Amino acid sequence: MKRVTHGLLGAAVAMPLALAVSPGTAIGCVWWGMAGGGFPDWLDLRSDLRKPLRLRHRGVSHSAFAGVLLTLGVFWLLRIAQGAELSPGGQTLSLGDDAVWFWTASFAAGFASHVLSDACTRGGIQPWLPFSEWKLWLLPKPLRSRSDGYLDRVARLLATVTVIAGVAIFTMRLAGSWG
Repeated sequence: MKRVTHGLLGAAVAMPLALAVSPGTAIGCVWWGMAGGGFPDWLDLRSDLRKPLRLRHRGVSHSAFAGVLLTLGVFWLLRIAQGAELSPGGQTLSLGDDAVWFWTASFAAGFASHVLSDACTRGGIQPWLPFSEWKLWLLPKPLRSRSDGYLDRVARLLATVTVIAGVAIFTMRLAGSWG
């Protein structure tokens, strides 16, 4: 899948979490979902850690091990930020427990959406790296696509519709016309 698709998928899988919280926390859910959706490719294609850690594309950065480790890292960073008092422009900002938990879950969901969507491509993924090189595909061989093939377009369309529907539901809820 392409980078835009991974970001949209991350936002789409975070949308149910965003619908359950306040507007500020909801925006964070969508952002953290998108961050999780893009993180595996950023880590192994664009980060400075790529060479020293010997990361290759769809290697350990696309594994359950990395997903758990990175999600714990996000949780830890958000907990640290929760303890800090920020006062930009005289306004005191603080993270509540809801934000920490929902944003961490959104990151994890976005990360999972990335890895699972890559498991639909011809290349598949190796979810148990570095412990096993076993490969996983979620679709039968005739339905697998290149990362820029028909599945990318289908995933992008479904994710876009999901995000638009989520924003519409959230807006109607704020306006008071939705349960």
